[in-house]
Amino acid sequence: MTPPSINSRMLIAAGFILAGFLSITGITLERAYRVSAEDALKERMMIHLSVLIASLDQDEQGNIHMIYALPEPRFFTPGSGLYAKIIRNNGDILWSSPSMLGMEIASLDGFSRGDQQFEHIFSASGEPLLSLSIGLTWGEHDSTNEGYTFVVIEDLERIEQQVKHFRHNLWISLGGLTVVLLIMLTLILRWGLTPLRRAAREIGEIEAGKHREIEGEYPRELSGLTNNINALIRTNSEHESRYTASLGDLAHSLKTPLAVLRGAVEASDSSIETLRKTIEEQIQRMDQIVQYQLQRAATSGRTALTAPINPERVASKVFNALNKVYADKKVEGNLNVNTTHELHIEEGDLMELLGNLVDNAYKWCERRVEITLSLEQNPHHAHRTTRLLIEVADDGPGISQQLQDKVVQRGWRRSEEAITGHGLGLALVSDIVNLYDGELKIKRSPLGGALIQIYLPL
Repeated sequence: MTPPSINSRMLIAAGFILAGFLSITGITLERAYRVSAEDALKERMMIHLSVLIASLDQDEQGNIHMIYALPEPRFFTPGSGLYAKIIRNNGDILWSSPSMLGMEIASLDGFSRGDQQFEHIFSASGEPLLSLSIGLTWGEHDSTNEGYTFVVIEDLERIEQQVKHFRHNLWISLGGLTVVLLIMLTLILRWGLTPLRRAAREIGEIEAGKHREIEGEYPRELSGLTNNINALIRTNSEHESRYTASLGDLAHSLKTPLAVLRGAVEASDSSIETLRKTIEEQIQRMDQIVQYQLQRAATSGRTALTAPINPERVASKVFNALNKVYADKKVEGNLNVNTTHELHIEEGDLMELLGNLVDNAYKWCERRVEITLSLEQNPHHAHRTTRLLIEVADDGPGISQQLQDKVVQRGWRRSEEAITGHGLGLALVSDIVNLYDGELKIKRSPLGGALIQIYLPL
């Protein structure tokens, strides 16, 4: 089964989060509205109770009389939902509002002066009610037995209807808000993921051969990915071009020795010894050409996915190996590593580079070889980036300035050279350095011989 798209995943996740958030918001608002409605109801009941108390007075015989008519008409309408009564603390009901006609509502009595209490109660028919009771005495009397309990009762049905109406409107509003937010989120996601879809489309066009790399500007979050993909495409293209060029160079380079061999075979006056010598020379030359082209084609070069390696480890491996190879020469070799930075280079390329440099130094030195790895600021770069400096110095005959351009050419060797080799070492080093955008310099060593400096970007 195909996994859901990023757009679908984000919409589903956002939908769940939004639904949860708005549900909690709706429940919280509904509870807050209910509490607010009940608080408002309690304030109204306090006002009704205050008006009721103000409408009464006690005569000389101690009887309670209503001297003013109550302004709230609901007290006089049976079943209106607003009720009131006055209870003597001995249990006698002195007065009840006409709205209580035919109704039995149990309530508390026996309140001391100044005591008051709200209570949720039910009528005989099961209707939910809220009652407010307060204790009161007249004159100097402070005895509970001589006091009265004033009670105002209101039906909660009106509150429930208000809460129900509010709940209905609230959830409709929140539902509409959810739909609007999801539509806006969908549009935002489509806009935000447009660069990703464009990158996927361009990769498809690259696979179809319509483009060579990803084009255009991308947001910062994607630029690293697109740049690395382009670097990988360019690297693969360079590898392919290098293999093709190497095959072409190999075919072209083999023409001359093959022509010499054909001419030697066809020459009727060639002796066996001359023919044998010619064949050996041309076979050696062809072997040299094949080795060079194969090593050149196999050189990886810097890629976007090249893992960093520790150059000290590779240098130590090469140094220890050549110390064993040239043990009979008793070379005083020193390896100085002044950096712990890692280098983005294929280990095989660095091994080939160091191996050729150090091998040449050991071949040509009289007694001493110095190998140094350090960091150096690139003076040619606008931001003066740091690069790795590899220096290999020896105390041999050195390389004159006139020969510095020739020694990096494939197959070039000194005519008087008595040391075996194919003349490929520095040519391969130069190719590797160029593949990694590095720099190669040849100077006179403080030891008296050659000093090869290699600069490689980190």
